[in-house]
Amino acid sequence: MSTSDQTAITLLSAIAVHAEIEELLPRFRREQGVEVRVNYDVNPSIAQRVMAGETFDVGLNNPWYVEEMIASGRVIPDVHVPFARVPLAIGAAGLPAKDIVNSHEAVSALLAGSQSIAYTDTGTSGKTFLRAIELMGLKHQISDRLRPMGAGQPPIAAAQGQVQYAIAPLSRIIAAPGVSPVATFPSELNLDIDMSLFIHIRTEHLDLARQLVRFLSDPSHDAYLQSHGISRYAQT
Repeated sequence: MSTSDQTAITLLSAIAVHAEIEELLPRFRREQGVEVRVNYDVNPSIAQRVMAGETFDVGLNNPWYVEEMIASGRVIPDVHVPFARVPLAIGAAGLPAKDIVNSHEAVSALLAGSQSIAYTDTGTSGKTFLRAIELMGLKHQISDRLRPMGAGQPPIAAAQGQVQYAIAPLSRIIAAPGVSPVATFPSELNLDIDMSLFIHIRTEHLDLARQLVRFLSDPSHDAYLQSHGISRYAQT
């Protein structure tokens, strides 16, 4: 048995791309003979865990958090690779909508006429949503309809009829059973959620970690990711 066959590496990943990571990793395991253990969490919690000293091999998190990790010496400074840009979306139970609205007027009208809206109170998507309704002048108008929930719960609540709408990254809405996207937030608000790859400074499997980063960022996956509402982005 080769060294790679005996080795497992750890990926600390944002839950926003759970379905996509679970789809892509079996191919990496087959090609490299390397087991990848994945630990999912919301983006802000991943950042807190890394800054608190948790060890892992490869991470996937919002780039602004990664910059903080680099500055604090937690991750390798020359590995900060863009992975995904995901629109913030609104999902509802039922069949896919014929048109997914994205204009300022249409999204404002949808939220203003809502009965209940679930969002993740600890995640980047929830923080982004709260910023969105403030930018759109809806904060006070719809505050009584907001339902903060735990990680991954808003799409489930919408599918079960507990709330009318779920706020989540488009990738999570598309992957959630019984829920379909009905809107994405206006592009001019710049509310897309970016995520990038990085490597822990004390990884014991640097070569394998670099292989995983190269694999996940490979353009051959772009069409699949786009089918899940995920695009690539260029690091500035």
